[in-house]
Amino acid sequence: MTTTIFKKTLVIGLGLIGGSFAKACRQNNISEEIYAFDLDMDSIELAKKSNVIDDLFFLDDNLEDFDFIVLAIPLSFYNEVSKKISNKISTNSVIIDLGSVKSLELNKILPQNIRKNFIPCHPIAGSDKTGFENSDVNLFTEKKFIICPENCNPDTVTKVKQTVERIGCIVEFLDAKKHDEIYALVSHLPQFLSFLTTEFSPKKINDDFFNTAFRLNNSDPQMWEDIFKINEKNLEIFYLKFFDNLEKNLLSLNNFSALEKKKNLLNEFEIKEEKFDENFFLENFPEIFFRNLVVISYLEIREIKEYLNYAGTGFKDFTSIIAILNFDDIKTKNLLANNHKKITKIFRSIS
Repeated sequence: MTTTIFKKTLVIGLGLIGGSFAKACRQNNISEEIYAFDLDMDSIELAKKSNVIDDLFFLDDNLEDFDFIVLAIPLSFYNEVSKKISNKISTNSVIIDLGSVKSLELNKILPQNIRKNFIPCHPIAGSDKTGFENSDVNLFTEKKFIICPENCNPDTVTKVKQTVERIGCIVEFLDAKKHDEIYALVSHLPQFLSFLTTEFSPKKINDDFFNTAFRLNNSDPQMWEDIFKINEKNLEIFYLKFFDNLEKNLLSLNNFSALEKKKNLLNEFEIKEEKFDENFFLENFPEIFFRNLVVISYLEIREIKEYLNYAGTGFKDFTSIIAILNFDDIKTKNLLANNHKKITKIFRSIS
């Protein structure tokens, strides 16, 4: 059997991400013992019964025996939890988080003795589903795992790198500031735009292609609210660029030749031709085509091509809708003529 990297691990937060990480650690013999803390006792019991964790461990207890601590909680809880554990941990403990913002502002909320042991991390994996019941031992397999190692002990960074490589991840090192800029564009903005246009999305989707294209609508708003707030400055910069593009695209909506030129995005972003329910498409054309314009305007942000290598499945699903540009040109032209006012009305509702 492969030698363990840690003796005793504590996963704080046993939802989709924390639960998946705990499962991957158990399966890949990362730690001799794995414990968890979560307010949801059903998740704890399910994790114990499935042998993912050894037991529940309360944060009020002494944590000195834990040499690996994983924060898999919403960003808004970092301050409270880190203060609670700061005086109970060993000076040799390795602490990582699995959140999607790594900025210096986030680091400032951590107590000093947490900060010196803390390595900001971000697995580029997820789902619109939540909870331990939806966790997956293979969630991180062959997915990028970002480590932001500034001012961190090199030996500690090596341990974390070994850990995430053993569970099947592809490690990438990034400066925290650059990380937040990149993921504001390739992750946070697509999610923000999905929430922004959810009200104007088709309802009761029974088509696989459109279910995927609108998948981000179903993400957890509370979790993302924290991310949007902490990474607000970067998000605002790219949103303004997007909105400028969207206004221009709406103004040229009557010019079908201009729309045809947008098909070059299919090749640039390797969007494959997809089969979809034509009747559903026709019945929901204003809503679907408006989301298509949103995605086109998003993909026209210049920096996306530079950061494309860092994008995850959320980006792929969100942008997949532009495959409708392959739909019959004559039918599309007629549909646009008949639905121009409805599409413009949707735009005015969000502007």
